[in-house]
Amino acid sequence: MSVLEEIERFETALRIVERYEGYLFRRAMGIALIICGIVFPLTAFMVLKAKTMASLLNMSTQAFLTFIPTVILLIGMAAIVYNFTSAHVVTSRMRKESVWKDAPHMVLMFLVWFISFYLTSYVPETLTIISWLWAGGGASLLSYLLMRGDTVDVKFTELVIIGIICIVSSLPLLFIQDEQLVLTATFLVFSLSFITGGVYSTVNASKLLSEGEK
Repeated sequence: MSVLEEIERFETALRIVERYEGYLFRRAMGIALIICGIVFPLTAFMVLKAKTMASLLNMSTQAFLTFIPTVILLIGMAAIVYNFTSAHVVTSRMRKESVWKDAPHMVLMFLVWFISFYLTSYVPETLTIISWLWAGGGASLLSYLLMRGDTVDVKFTELVIIGIICIVSSLPLLFIQDEQLVLTATFLVFSLSFITGGVYSTVNASKLLSEGEK
């Protein structure tokens, strides 16, 4: 076998590995976004309706807040971390790199989302509910910029989709006086935007493998 053939085989194998890595990451992101679209609105709803739900479960409001929303949030976060970690372990083994190589980047992404939602505690009380959409949309767009800085091969369009849906949808809500309607609309927009982004990411992950088979 000639040197050129060896090089061609190596390049083909490398493309397959990179395509599979892209598939794992996009699938992990899609699942994580869908989990966010379900868990975060559900947790926020339970916190806001704690008194009513606690009475239905024959619990004190404090006990309900301490246990139920916390457990749901922790399960969701654990699922997201496990999902990304599993994908990262596989790709690290394939490249024979340390699992902790991208730890600083993962911490930075976590801080972006944490700070975005933490800042909602400083907005005027009348805008608190709507500010959740600003936090989700802003964090998505910032994550997009950070990820684009790391690689030019993947567009991460799902993050732009989430950011645009959240921010644009929040504008009409500024003119609605009915607080209950604003609350319901915010939950629906937040959930649908993240689930839409998650489905988009998952579908595109599958396309990466399909393109490799052609």
